[in-house]
Amino acid sequence: MPESRFAFAPFCVLLLCTAPAQAQSISGSARAVDGDTLDITGQEVRLHGIDAPEARQTCLRDGVAWPCGTAARDQLALLVANAEVACESVASSTGTMIARCEANGIDLAESMVVAGFATVPNPDDADYAAMAERVKVRRIGIWAGSFDAPALWRKAHPEAVRKPAASRTAQPSRSKTYRGLFGCAIKGNISRRMGENIYYLPGMKYYDGTRPERLFCTEEEAQAAGYRRSRGG
Repeated sequence: MPESRFAFAPFCVLLLCTAPAQAQSISGSARAVDGDTLDITGQEVRLHGIDAPEARQTCLRDGVAWPCGTAARDQLALLVANAEVACESVASSTGTMIARCEANGIDLAESMVVAGFATVPNPDDADYAAMAERVKVRRIGIWAGSFDAPALWRKAHPEAVRKPAASRTAQPSRSKTYRGLFGCAIKGNISRRMGENIYYLPGMKYYDGTRPERLFCTEEEAQAAGYRRSRGG
């Protein structure tokens, strides 16, 4: 692991501050939260370009309800089982990193589309959209019957939708390495107003707008240096 417990030169800090969101990366073992969302040792990551049935959503097949949301989650779990998952972020929302992810060299979003467990809400994602059309014609997965688009199902069942990551109590992740284009990616900032040393993880609400005074690769490093995780995102 590269040494990171020192203040970077202003030039390097400026580069990191102005680096685009897609330069942020994360890798490690992953757990499937639902059909398009992963938990990579504490960081919630949503697969870019697709929308899968919610975990509690049901679909119809041969006129009978079946737990398509659970099936989608199980399919994603199978794809990431015992694999190193690598993600490159394209955006973030309420503490969730939105990213393109691979496992064993396989594009996870593409695999979910091909397996028939994900829709492609944006037709501008041409490759995914073309795959979805072929899968739809072959009546694979959720296309074998009828279902509500995941976005419509969420709107109709707000009580059944899982809360976003930012609304849940965050626990420090102690086995994950955060690296970006310029090295360690956890930003440490000294708050003169509050008199505290605070660190921000990629994907947090205030991450992109924070000018780091220290950079860390792991939360252990940040905490050992006297920094605490940001409570406000």
